Amino acid sequence: MIPFVKIFAGALLASFAVLCAHADTLPLSLKAEPHQRDSYGWADRHAAVLERNRRVKPAYVFFGDSITHWWGGEPKSVKPVVGEDSWSMLFGKHAVTNCGFGFDYIDNAYYRAANGELDGISPRVILVNLGTNNIGHRGDNAVACGDNMAAFVKLLRKKSPQAKILIVGIYPRREVALAETIEQANRLYAQLADSEQVFFVNPGKLLLAAGQKTADPKFMRDRVHLNAQGYRIIAAELQKALSEIDSDYAR
Repeated sequence: MIPFVKIFAGALLASFAVLCAHADTLPLSLKAEPHQRDSYGWADRHAAVLERNRRVKPAYVFFGDSITHWWGGEPKSVKPVVGEDSWSMLFGKHAVTNCGFGFDYIDNAYYRAANGELDGISPRVILVNLGTNNIGHRGDNAVACGDNMAAFVKLLRKKSPQAKILIVGIYPRREVALAETIEQANRLYAQLADSEQVFFVNPGKLLLAAGQKTADPKFMRDRVHLNAQGYRIIAAELQKALSEIDSDYAR
């Protein structure tokens, strides 16, 4: 028992040291920490990403929440995926790591990136689709969401200075009450783009119901998660964005 306790304590201290190194730059709204809000084994998936980094050097890394987690790719989801065909269409034979974690806030992805999920790899592009849980579950306003994303992008640039970063706007949901906050947050996300290393794309606008600010039910499995048709629409738009920012993508 004693060796295990020492190892566990050492790991916690190492994580604390990593986060402290960035603490002076973090907004008060960002709580960089793991979570236990979902049943799939958050810590196990984090460990699987770290193990993948030792075996695979991905050209692309996609940080997200359950919408990305259940799309496809590796590490495999323990829950059924919905868009494996469009994931394969989007990335083809390129090596890619799915860093989507169900129920993640931007805060939890920050913790993961600060604690190993970009270590030992040099992706060409890091895609980020996060924020819907900050708004829809925790009740963050658009400014807090924008501040947290700005801090996350700053961390990504520090961890992977060679990578281009593609911020993917928060997809629309079916709740009318959240539509304006999502729209405002996406405007703040767009302001982070410099068109040189950081880029913004908002494919979710194609998921909107006609004349509405909420998602069209025909693209959704529920109030927030996409169905296969919704994923195909997102994939097609991301293909265009990657083709524009990454000269090696089409090859």
